[in-house]
Amino acid sequence: MHAGPQDAADPATPESLSLIDAAAGVFATSRQHLAQLLTLLTLEARYAGLMLGMTLALALIGALAAFSVWGLLLAAALTGLLALGWSWSLALGSLALANVMLALISLWLMRRALTRIGLESTRRALGLDLRNDDAD
Repeated sequence: MHAGPQDAADPATPESLSLIDAAAGVFATSRQHLAQLLTLLTLEARYAGLMLGMTLALALIGALAAFSVWGLLLAAALTGLLALGWSWSLALGSLALANVMLALISLWLMRRALTRIGLESTRRALGLDLRNDDAD
């Protein structure tokens, strides 16, 4: 046996590719990879949309259940007040006043929470904090 050039039929021998063939192979592989990434992105976006729709539907069901429970609690309170000897108008007026107070407290807490969404730290980090610029 002598150490000569490898046989062309030997599978371990790499094929000699031209630069154009190599570039075409890289382009085809890149295109295939990009197509797979786009398919994955499309599938994940569809799944995210489905999950968002399901979440909104479940939130609606939860809100309807909460409204039902609230109505039943008000009916039970009304029945209790009537059993204590309160008149219809006084019992209904008291429950309405309690609901108005609850709504006002909720609105006040929402307003406080919304005013705290100022993103002060982010604005300061980006150099957009105008209140500190006016103080200088």
